[in-house]
Amino acid sequence: MQPDHFPSLPALIASQKPSEARLCFSPAHVRRRVAEFQAGFPGCTAWAVKANPHPVVLRAIIDAGIREFDVASRQEIELVRAALPAAVLHFNNPVKAPEDIAHALAAGVRSFALDCREELEKIAALAAGAGVPARNILLNVRFKDAAARGTDNYNFHEKFGAAPDEASHLLHRAKERGFRAGLTFHPGSQNRNPAAYEEMMRLAHTIAGRALGPDMAGLDLLNVGGGFPCRYPGGGEQPLAHYFDAVRRGAALFPCPVSCEPGRALVADSISLLARINLRRSGDSRLYINDGIYGSFMELPFVDFRPPARAYSPGGTLLPEEAVQLFHIWGATCDSLDKIPAPVRLPASIRTGSYIEFGLMGAYTNATATHFNGIAPPRLVTVDRLAAWEGGHGKRRSAS
Repeated sequence: MQPDHFPSLPALIASQKPSEARLCFSPAHVRRRVAEFQAGFPGCTAWAVKANPHPVVLRAIIDAGIREFDVASRQEIELVRAALPAAVLHFNNPVKAPEDIAHALAAGVRSFALDCREELEKIAALAAGAGVPARNILLNVRFKDAAARGTDNYNFHEKFGAAPDEASHLLHRAKERGFRAGLTFHPGSQNRNPAAYEEMMRLAHTIAGRALGPDMAGLDLLNVGGGFPCRYPGGGEQPLAHYFDAVRRGAALFPCPVSCEPGRALVADSISLLARINLRRSGDSRLYINDGIYGSFMELPFVDFRPPARAYSPGGTLLPEEAVQLFHIWGATCDSLDKIPAPVRLPASIRTGSYIEFGLMGAYTNATATHFNGIAPPRLVTVDRLAAWEGGHGKRRSAS
């Protein structure tokens, strides 16, 4: 079923006056971001489905030219297979249920990530049982930087990744068992340090050299993971070109192809959340809206970036920003935890029935939303024109 379609957010407000929040999706933004990766990244760009598994978003990613996908479950495998049967899938969740590995093998998945001997042996046994030769399977050994410099808001290094010595052993063991083998890492979600990619690639060079010899013969792939940032207000993220340059310098060390698997970077700026103010008490700086942390804002309590925002009248007119103030925004549930962590600067004239557009909401919003208190996640609609939030400083310009 195709979503509702509108030329712009003001047109949506004027014609629908929605009482429920809406995720407003512009495929044009996806096309531009995919084109940026395909032109600038020195290798193959896959997409991490977990960032936004909505079928309409996935279709836009496919239409923009992405043919390889990072999947983390059998459900994501089936989602992509239904949309693009010939897609190349990389099952890059380092810890997988045996049933899910068997399902993936039956679905034609031939690329798996791992970070321990037990997972390697699990995949090897299930592949042998399914009659899939080891030479047809790529095992990507995920390693971590022992220094763990804290570039990761989600601290992936605590949950996943082999220490360098163990990674060398796993890489050697995978080749010894007849598998194709690669290395992979993740520099941290919303990574603000381009040099981290080059540093991790130098560590990968050391790991592969120990396992395979100085020429790294038999290394089939280096996957530099995700972490490519969206430029949120005040975050200080550098342009993507700086990240691509760092990867390009590191790639010169390797005889094999290089790939990446961005999630947030391809879709974050393709969606704005449109929320209505259900209550502003007279003279109060508290706003109660029809979404919250159990819906589209699930990520905000755990990260150090904030979406930009602007406001519309109940009729869809953009409110002037000459007189602004800080507002504390509370969500739609009856839970007192349901509050956007940081105050939001909005026009002082905002009132009950006004709307707030939160930008850069395309990643980890509908993907993580719940039905707490019986409140359904916002429905996705498409729009032709969506604001482009420039330079991470909250400025907007019209975009199609």
